[in-house]
Amino acid sequence: MMGRVLGQLALLAEVWALKVFGREWLHYITSNTMNVVTTRLAPFFWTYECQAKVIGVRHETHDAITIELLPNQHFSQASAGQYIELEVVINGQVHSRCYSLSHLGQQSVAITVKRKQGGLVSSWLFDHARRGMALSVSRPQGSFVYQGQQKLLMISAGSGITPCYALANEVLAEKPSADVAMIVQFKTDRDVIFSSGLQRLAQLCRVQIALSQSAGAVKNDVIACLEWSPELLERDIYLCGPAGFMDKVVAYLTSKSYNLARLQVERFSFDNYALTGEQALSEIYFQAHNATVHMTEADRGKTLLEIAETHGIELEHGCRTGMCGSCKCHLVHGEVSGNQLGIAVYPCTAYPASIKLVIG
Repeated sequence: MMGRVLGQLALLAEVWALKVFGREWLHYITSNTMNVVTTRLAPFFWTYECQAKVIGVRHETHDAITIELLPNQHFSQASAGQYIELEVVINGQVHSRCYSLSHLGQQSVAITVKRKQGGLVSSWLFDHARRGMALSVSRPQGSFVYQGQQKLLMISAGSGITPCYALANEVLAEKPSADVAMIVQFKTDRDVIFSSGLQRLAQLCRVQIALSQSAGAVKNDVIACLEWSPELLERDIYLCGPAGFMDKVVAYLTSKSYNLARLQVERFSFDNYALTGEQALSEIYFQAHNATVHMTEADRGKTLLEIAETHGIELEHGCRTGMCGSCKCHLVHGEVSGNQLGIAVYPCTAYPASIKLVIG
């Protein structure tokens, strides 16, 4: 009992310190006073690790919660649409997952976690996240951020709503003249995440909620909404959701000759891809690095990331399994196999599939 009280007092002090001093000053103070005593007295600040304390947990639906986090001074400024990598220890083993930021405050940020069947980390967070808990987190990452367009369409399904919801709130707050529309798909009305927030957004922009498995109501999905309102395809699109859902939307957009260069995607899951057949010995031009690779026999069977590394080209990457999205590039010319969504290519799990290939 006493330990819990002391923990809550420490949390209040940490909130106060961040509000009064700010992260830059705390970084300066702690980096110049790091010693055995300070690291024991206040390990949340006197550390070299980026950490966050849970300061609130709110249930959004029967299987989704929003966790409000107070990061320490090692956290950097985040933009709506970005994500963080979070570590938890379960049965003595460290597990990490990437979660999009659903809310950005002055001192705090939030992630929204949907409990998935068989999902080890999501289930653990759903059951155990509590105020005062300390978690190891990464600095904000990702390029699924607002690009300054005037007319936007946010398309999402399930927990994929989190970056789109944050983006819509940021755009409408910072650029009220922007024309924003949202189509969000859930199975039933009890699965709608950010229900009250979407009602508030509906007063500021166009919001459509599609219920794909609703009983006693008209069932529809994102594709049906797009069919009813084809003018929405005149907008720049931000897309996030389960892999199958995103593949379906991209296929539909392609069938309508939508310019995929206007499509921004965020993906956190990818089914393992088995490379079959003989791989071409491609000429690969990595546009952002102004570097060309002529594949050799030793490069056969390697991913684009592995090929680049072999030839001394450093591509940005993270998990190397297609989960975090930090290596995302754009296909400018040619073909790839594996992890691709529209013109978005994830080099850590994608392979060259044409004689000439240009990656932007």
